[in-house]
Amino acid sequence: MSDYLLIFQNGDPNWRDGKSPEEIQRAMAAWGDWFKQLEASGNLRNPGAALGQGGAVLTRNGQGFHTDTSMSEVKELIGGYSVVQAKSLADAAKLAQGAPFLQNNPKGQVVVRPIMEM
Repeated sequence: MSDYLLIFQNGDPNWRDGKSPEEIQRAMAAWGDWFKQLEASGNLRNPGAALGQGGAVLTRNGQGFHTDTSMSEVKELIGGYSVVQAKSLADAAKLAQGAPFLQNNPKGQVVVRPIMEM
């Protein structure tokens, strides 16, 4: 078994806007249910977290480090992450298909990356 990072991309950072408290609660409950299923199957390593807006991008430009808090270089919005354990990349991808993120984001995608063991 290996660990895999699930990266949730192209979500809507303002997904809560215009939604009732009940709709938000249903969306959050779907995540909780998915995490419980992963935990029960022994595949959940870390539920991860949603990421807030903004941040910093650090690059080495020959003049020291440059910080950009607008994140204008980010072409694909990364909304959050989780870590699962699976026998193969294909199995990890099957687990990722159950993420509520995909049901709620027509342009959303989950990138599945193996985590190197050190």
